[in-house]
Amino acid sequence: MAVEYITGKTLYETDVARLPEELKSQMYGQIADVYIQLYRQQFDHVGALTLDSNDENWVFEHNRPLTIELNDQELCGMKSSEIIPAHRTYNSTIDYTYAILKLVFNDFYHGKDSVFDEEDARNYLYGIFASQGIVMDWVDQRDNHGPFILMHGDFRPPNIFVDDDLNIISIIDWEWSHTVPPQMFVPPSWITGQELPAATKKPFDLPFSFYVFQFQIASREREDKCHNPDKKLKFILPLVRLWSRYLRSDTMFVAYALLKPCYFGNVYWNLLDKMYYGEDSGKRVKSFFELSLRKKQEEKLQQVLSNLEAFKKELTLAGLEPIEPLKPPTLNPAKGKDHDAISKASKGVTLIQVWNKFNLKEIVGIFRHWLPCSLVGVSVCVCCIIVKRRRLNGILPSGLFASAFRRQ
Repeated sequence: MAVEYITGKTLYETDVARLPEELKSQMYGQIADVYIQLYRQQFDHVGALTLDSNDENWVFEHNRPLTIELNDQELCGMKSSEIIPAHRTYNSTIDYTYAILKLVFNDFYHGKDSVFDEEDARNYLYGIFASQGIVMDWVDQRDNHGPFILMHGDFRPPNIFVDDDLNIISIIDWEWSHTVPPQMFVPPSWITGQELPAATKKPFDLPFSFYVFQFQIASREREDKCHNPDKKLKFILPLVRLWSRYLRSDTMFVAYALLKPCYFGNVYWNLLDKMYYGEDSGKRVKSFFELSLRKKQEEKLQQVLSNLEAFKKELTLAGLEPIEPLKPPTLNPAKGKDHDAISKASKGVTLIQVWNKFNLKEIVGIFRHWLPCSLVGVSVCVCCIIVKRRRLNGILPSGLFASAFRRQ
């Protein structure tokens, strides 16, 4: 077997989010190039490329979108191929996202270590049911039937080769490539320096959104500079238009969760639950399982907990420790003045951790440039409201003037 040798190193040990501004801009531009070119590869259904019957040419016919998560479930004996069979393709975003939600249910019911304890299990199962309405509402009917866009499928730092100056030389491991709905064609989450369970935990979602926004700007400039021969206005370029619609915090986190079904429950509980349903999540979970029609879910939940205990015993016999949920840093409780002092110290520690982890000095610096424009915009809006109200009151004439973390 002949294998091509690639000179260089991978991005594996490079923290892209904390690179010097010039190098980060260069890296963002190159990654954006990949996405711009992938965006041009559009198809009429969700599926994957495969070799023809002679194993000579690549064709796009009836091959399922085989993802790493789907493959992992199959290897673990969870029978994910019964959910997405080998020749299953999808002609709509709704159908494909519904299949992904089935994979999330499959993870809960059949994953040996899908939960940590009973509270986590109840939250996870409730979250999957509650998220179904969110996902169906998230689907944009304008793009429901495509076109669908080619995605790498495993676009991570270990698969990206660069030279000493961080110029991308090659991208490997394309065997997981498949097409996705436009709403799921989002920048790689690793450019933020965090995995989804940690990145979507408050307050780390703010830096996550910031780095995605930075990448969006870099992509816009790259598309305008290198992929705009007709010199169109940059704001009407294809990928610019797509991401201006879908890279908003209320939509993009749903996309990231669907791309990583194993993290779906984490993203739901870190952000989506409160974003869509508000406070009192504990009361909602309790009410959900008290309904008589949830008896079947209660029975399955107890079976999941029974399987968890059996799995822990297997680990003990093998001399292994079960994975414990990660918890945020806390200080020992105290009383009176000591308690107040520790509370302040705890807040300070959190702020310092966030500041150091995400280079918030850079983030805050950008707001300094936005502030004058924001104040002008607010002033104009206020003036328009005053004018409108006065006109309605007859004062002005008309015509003078819008994880892994525990799920809790």
